[in-house]
Amino acid sequence: MGGTAEATDDLYQLSPGDTYPQMSMPSFTDAIRKVGSGLHISCEVQAGGRENLFPSGYNCWRGTIGITITAPPVDGRANAAIILLIADVMGVPRSSISIVSGHHSNRKVIRIDGLSLSDCIHTLDPLFE
Repeated sequence: MGGTAEATDDLYQLSPGDTYPQMSMPSFTDAIRKVGSGLHISCEVQAGGRENLFPSGYNCWRGTIGITITAPPVDGRANAAIILLIADVMGVPRSSISIVSGHHSNRKVIRIDGLSLSDCIHTLDPLFE
């Protein structure tokens, strides 16, 4: 009694008193990938918000880190604000940040050159607490 469920054919066979196996919850680090000499961060942007905030949460279903900016999504103003905000939070020059994909979407991939994965995580980790 009190055993652990066993996975068979992608289903769990439970008996009375069994428990589900421990599963770890994904963390914000799932949104960050090392690519070449830089990092790619998957983001979800809310433009026209009340304040500029990075990170503004983590969507574990989409694997994206949230960004809230006050700039409207008009004439590239939101994208420019995203670059300024991330540069400020991460402590890197604006020139090291670019938008890889999603220029006209609220889901974006942001590239940061010259920043290590460990430094990025070290900077963001306390901001998620």
